[in-house]
Amino acid sequence: MHRVVACASPAGGRLGPGPGAVRRAAGRLQAAALVLLAVVVLGGCSALHGDVAVPTARPAPAESQDRARAASLFRDAQRTLNPPRGGTRDPDRAAALFEQAARLGHPEAQVLVALAHLSRGDGRRDTAAAIPWLNLAAHEGEAEAQFLLGRLLEAGDGTPRDTAWAALWFHRAAERGHPEAGFAMAMLQVAGEGTARDWPEALARFRLAERRGVGAARRYREALAPRVPPAEARQGAALLAGESARGAVPAVDRPLRRFAQSALARRGRWDAAVDGRDSPRLRAALDAFARDERIVAASPFDPLVIDRLRRPG
Repeated sequence: MHRVVACASPAGGRLGPGPGAVRRAAGRLQAAALVLLAVVVLGGCSALHGDVAVPTARPAPAESQDRARAASLFRDAQRTLNPPRGGTRDPDRAAALFEQAARLGHPEAQVLVALAHLSRGDGRRDTAAAIPWLNLAAHEGEAEAQFLLGRLLEAGDGTPRDTAWAALWFHRAAERGHPEAGFAMAMLQVAGEGTARDWPEALARFRLAERRGVGAARRYREALAPRVPPAEARQGAALLAGESARGAVPAVDRPLRRFAQSALARRGRWDAAVDGRDSPRLRAALDAFARDERIVAASPFDPLVIDRLRRPG
């Protein structure tokens, strides 16, 4: 009988992306291991979770010794699942090793555990159980986790709906080269939902997504292009050309600054461009917001300030 693990969240404690998104993510993150986790790890997992909130604050990073141990466990799990010639395949042990690696902070293992919750073989997908794992991996820079977390937030699936925070995670995944995240961000920018309306940048994102194989992007690009003046289209493309990121999410990045600008604009506190650029004016606006809200903040981008901006204004 298979050993059942990973039923709980990392803290011990209705799929939004859709099966296609899960399959594409699985393709990037070792489909064989996903199947193992979905069938073996979650085969006896019957408890489903209620909605969980996606926190604003960054999770504590794993200790260096835990990272090294997690990487070793992940490699052992891969070898156990796909042993060299003459070896014996041991799915039970591989499942346990993947889970241990995830709990010690291995982002790829965390995504695998999350995907397992999103693709349970019994059809009772536990989105809320996946979200804490996705959040951990997303902060470590895993673009698949960032994209899937954005989709769940946008849909309000397993977590309260928050299109502004979804836009932030789509933006971060797009910076790391995720085609579908760039398309999703463009859709929000066209509608002005969750982020400020920005047709020039959205057009540039549609073009990039089309080049990277997102089939629906062409139709939206063709519909939007006539509405964007050429000079503005060039500006949007230029801004996007310098957009790239690797590794763990820093404390402050362009997606967070864009989120702050959009949230302040929604409250009538920002009338400059919503472009994600840092400036003394943006920091002063955040400081003023914190004072008015009586928030004792250590910095303009203090999580307490950002968390208050996430609330309806």
